[in-house]
Amino acid sequence: MKEIHRISITDATVDSIRDLIESGQYQIGEKLPTEASFCESLKVSRTSVREAIRVLQALGYVDLQPGKGAFVASHTPATHTDNWYDVADAQFYDFMEVRMAIETLSVRLSVERASAKQVQELEQIHQSFLKAIEEKDLVQMIMLDELFHTKITSYTNNQLLVNINKQLLNCFRIYRGDSFTNQNVYANAVEPHARILFCYQTRNAAQAVKEMRNHLDITSRDMEKIHKRNSSKE
Repeated sequence: MKEIHRISITDATVDSIRDLIESGQYQIGEKLPTEASFCESLKVSRTSVREAIRVLQALGYVDLQPGKGAFVASHTPATHTDNWYDVADAQFYDFMEVRMAIETLSVRLSVERASAKQVQELEQIHQSFLKAIEEKDLVQMIMLDELFHTKITSYTNNQLLVNINKQLLNCFRIYRGDSFTNQNVYANAVEPHARILFCYQTRNAAQAVKEMRNHLDITSRDMEKIHKRNSSKE
């Protein structure tokens, strides 16, 4: 197994583990080595391995089973031919309506319940997101955007919301990956994230709901623009 010397490069870790999967070294359904094992063999940090596994999950190579580990789901990347999120299909709007309900509720509860340490954690995620945009690190942008929203839900301490959010994330990963290849889309997430973060810092739950709703409205409009642009090229 080839070592990775630039341990801060998550993309390199993704490529290395993906090569192992695509080569057939691990069979479909087989459990992958532990994070510690990959850290030792690839000479990378645990964070890099964890992020790489999440990216491979989003690409369809890996199935993460809580409490059990990561298992090989496929030797090839997931295809996007179904385009379930296409805005011409009502399913996309149905999905966004559910996300609007879940995330506005989550942000209201979590602003009220988040500890000072958790607010600081959200600040750090936002700063990392800004750095990823500056460095044009697509993998980090996708994962940090997802992490920002995931943390908001986790701060509610409501396990039902957390579990529902996990299901939404599984559906939303393909959209997030496709949309973030467009510079305007990820740039449009910066200001809404900053405004939402400010609501945590000022403990303004009512305003946080408004900011989250505005953020998701922008997300829907951005996806519609991408759809129209892609349609015009066909």
